[in-house]
Amino acid sequence: MSESPGPARHTVQPRRILAPDLARGIALLGIAWANVSTAWVITDDSVPAAYFGGVVHGAADRVVVVLAAMFAHVRGLPMFTTLLGFGVGLVAAGLARRGYGAGRIRRSLLRRYGALLVFGLAHCLLLFFGDIMILYGVIGMVLALAFTLSDRALLGMAGALFALHLLGSARTLGDENVALSVPEFGGYAEYVSYNAAWATGYLLSAPIALTSMLPLAILGYVAARRGVHRDPMAHLRILTVWVLVAGAIILAVGLPWGLSAIGALPGAWEDVLMNLNQMLGYLTGPGICAGVLLASRRLQERLDRGASLPPALAPVQALGQRSMSGYVTQSLLFVPLTMPFLLGLGEGAGAAGLLLLALAVWAVTLLAAQLTARVGRPGPAESAHRRLAYGRRGPGK
Repeated sequence: MSESPGPARHTVQPRRILAPDLARGIALLGIAWANVSTAWVITDDSVPAAYFGGVVHGAADRVVVVLAAMFAHVRGLPMFTTLLGFGVGLVAAGLARRGYGAGRIRRSLLRRYGALLVFGLAHCLLLFFGDIMILYGVIGMVLALAFTLSDRALLGMAGALFALHLLGSARTLGDENVALSVPEFGGYAEYVSYNAAWATGYLLSAPIALTSMLPLAILGYVAARRGVHRDPMAHLRILTVWVLVAGAIILAVGLPWGLSAIGALPGAWEDVLMNLNQMLGYLTGPGICAGVLLASRRLQERLDRGASLPPALAPVQALGQRSMSGYVTQSLLFVPLTMPFLLGLGEGAGAAGLLLLALAVWAVTLLAAQLTARVGRPGPAESAHRRLAYGRRGPGK
């Protein structure tokens, strides 16, 4: 293992790249959309396409079910996981530019992502049993231990881990999916108790989750180390391959899954396609991120020449810069909106109604991020995480 980290090659302070921020902002919409029907509002299994919120009100619900199968489920999560590794690469590069050696960088990364694990435990316990930051903290610490490995070694590790994921998932392709059952909580104390059990489960199951998620983070880390975001045209072939992989999964797995869920294709296919999406859907994350990078390339060039960001994209960028705050704010909104001991909204809304609820929550986070950006402040969750990780002195101390 070399003690000279790869990111140290960059010696000039880089400009901020738009694509990762846009990808994070878009991923938060995917997460809200997927979670609203699988965690916040659970539809009775007797309703057609219950996993997606149900076909209750006709054509609108059917359209949303198909779109959700293509673009929501196992889409935002793998995007965020890829961007997590990308962020590790940027942080390591930034510390290297400040003159920190590999040992100090590693300690700083361990503190940063150890704090993220603690932050995730608090979020899981108090707000959302489906928290992902616990596993992201574990992934970040694993990358901190391995960040000086060569690209070849890291990519070999990613391939081996994902092969294990595929082998494990292949054994369940024919299994029948049982609808998630969430208790009818009588109050907040019952909700916290339920969440505590999930937090424990996440920690115990982390090694299994790493087989599917760590490979994506490694891809993101290697992409940052190689500067893919700074010169996408130099990496056009591999970026295009990843876009094609994502498109193939969306069209060959997501589309027929949605069609089978609404009865346009044999219903017997639904469980198999759902399991196949859980198996292969992680590979859409790098591809969608690559697509965002390529799609924003021309705009990035105009921004570099002094142009202004289009007003429609400014809130998405602001949210992407404050993605942890956006993620936590989703929980702060969904808890009072959907919990039966509070407002209890969403029951019987159908897939289209739940999408509207998810869009409303996402829109609030966009507005909050934009207002925070206008006053030049980081997100509150980002500030709290930084203070928890480093105290007042900052990283590397």
